[in-house]
Amino acid sequence: MKYDIWGNETWEHFAYKQLLESFPGGNEFVYRGKGSPPGSHEPIPVRFAPAVDLDAPRNHEYAAIVCSPFWIHQALGSGYSKVFFIMEPCPAGVQREVWEKYSGLLAEAADLIITGSEKIYLEQCLRRRNVVWWDAGVVDSGENQRLVGTFVERVFREESLEPCMREQWKQRIRAYCRLREDVGNHETISYLLASYHYFLGEQQARELLLQSFETVLLREHNGTLHSHYRFLSAMEAQQGQLERAVYTYAITAVLPEEKEALARMERWAAMDRFHLLEAELYLANDDFAAAERAALEDASEEAEHFLIDLYLRQWMWKKGLRFMESLHLKEHQGLSIDQIRATLLWIRNQKHEAVTQLLRASLLDWNMLLAFAENDLILRGCEQMKERLNHEAGSEKNTQSEG
Repeated sequence: MKYDIWGNETWEHFAYKQLLESFPGGNEFVYRGKGSPPGSHEPIPVRFAPAVDLDAPRNHEYAAIVCSPFWIHQALGSGYSKVFFIMEPCPAGVQREVWEKYSGLLAEAADLIITGSEKIYLEQCLRRRNVVWWDAGVVDSGENQRLVGTFVERVFREESLEPCMREQWKQRIRAYCRLREDVGNHETISYLLASYHYFLGEQQARELLLQSFETVLLREHNGTLHSHYRFLSAMEAQQGQLERAVYTYAITAVLPEEKEALARMERWAAMDRFHLLEAELYLANDDFAAAERAALEDASEEAEHFLIDLYLRQWMWKKGLRFMESLHLKEHQGLSIDQIRATLLWIRNQKHEAVTQLLRASLLDWNMLLAFAENDLILRGCEQMKERLNHEAGSEKNTQSEG
């Protein structure tokens, strides 16, 4: 397989060389940016292409490895057979809202999300079933690299990644159990163990969460009641204890939006709409994947409105658009269907069609033109990334170019 790598640093400073070694053997990697001088040792066979050339091969011989949402046009508009998105936290100096939006849009379209941040990994596990954590050679690097390779192989075979994700959750449980043996009982370790057991649907998650909560209280840490009780309510919903889960949620439902959510839960319970009740409980704990599954079981117009809100909040706009079209909605929560369509065209590099869509929509609502400012931020970020990757490339006469 051939891979185009759209990095975020020059090859010399590229942080994911070891990750690329985890990809199945016999591959060819093309790095879009400045290369290393001849004779330097590289762990993988790599060729270099000038970053100034933002056009990628338009055929299915290549897959893309993309390290920034600023490359979203190249990732989704270049005919790649597969897209692997290395997801990172928002860097300093970048608007967080824009970074998170286009990271979310790219993550939803990607075949596999890879992250070296366990925080991002946990967040994404609450959304999708195509995400792998890479330990950067810190802990169980051998086992982890093998698992990354298995993920990649299953992506190309178009097989479910759920077994791999379950294997990684068990891997993380083993790692944290060893850590707890070394450092003793710690609230963070217990909480993370509870999270992974929760992903596996195991009742042990509740016991570990309560251990974490008890330790937090003994150490007089503030601000944890809310998060622990919400997590506990999701666990109870997972075990089918819906009445108990609503009661647990109600303990910390003090803000107006929380009270509104509680009122909806009570209404669904009174109407025996248990799938929607379950969906609301999962949503309160940011378990979007479980909330989606529960709402889809209800198959009602109320469930469709619930799903539209969930999809648009999580940048799953393609799914949201499908439901909005079926319900003939022109807008939802202040977001126009024309803006959604234009954005989905734009991120796939169909810029002319996207601009036409926005201009037509602006005849009815001039606020549509604000989308151009956001698009400009992404284009400027892309240009800055290109300049960084190609920094002083002209002086590197010995850099091997793509041929």
